[in-house]
Amino acid sequence: MTIDPRNIAVGVAGQGPGRGSVIDPRSIILAMPCKDGRNDVMATRGLCNVIGTGRLANQPLLIFGGSNVGAVRNTIVHEFLERTTAEWLMMLDDDIGFGVEDWDFLFETHDGEKCVCAEYLQKLDGQRVPARFGLGFSRVHRSVFDTLTRLTDDSGVPWVRQGIYAGRLMWDFFPQGTNSAGEYRQEDHGFWTLVKLAGIGVRIETRAHLLHSGRSTWRYDAAELAQDVEEAGAQ
Repeated sequence: MTIDPRNIAVGVAGQGPGRGSVIDPRSIILAMPCKDGRNDVMATRGLCNVIGTGRLANQPLLIFGGSNVGAVRNTIVHEFLERTTAEWLMMLDDDIGFGVEDWDFLFETHDGEKCVCAEYLQKLDGQRVPARFGLGFSRVHRSVFDTLTRLTDDSGVPWVRQGIYAGRLMWDFFPQGTNSAGEYRQEDHGFWTLVKLAGIGVRIETRAHLLHSGRSTWRYDAAELAQDVEEAGAQ
């Protein structure tokens, strides 16, 4: 006898620890940049859990190859905008471990919010340093990208430009390099800087306990980080 998969679902996005209206799982596209086609087992486990519990209804968009992370992320957004009608792009890195509760924290709804970004730890041996405004576990509404394409400076020059990559004309939503202040920005900081310039608010989620895998496994815990700050101030 075959068990109907619909009988296994126990929840949907927005019905976990958070409160607010429910986000339709069919409106979410989860995309993962994967350099060599191999996802970390913790990321795969989290992906299986959210699909298995009905929190994600669409097939995940996995982009393989490409050592230029910014180009891969731009390709993901291009596919999201051109090939789907989904409202939300969920960005997940292939080395981020997460659970159903973490997913629910991210998809907890607040009126009018367009961007939510969860913190996780950087891969620094023996240290607990949060990655703020990363793209490893975040969700962005479709309208944000439309707004960024219309963003210009005081002289009318667009902040986001278009270019040909792999034979396709795409927007560069993830600029990287040295800015006018002489600061080097990676592609994630470049994206969130554009979002800030557009006047779009970002909710920073600190309740999740995300795992960041590499030579070791770094587990994010906001309470432990607060304790680190308190102890450093007492010295």
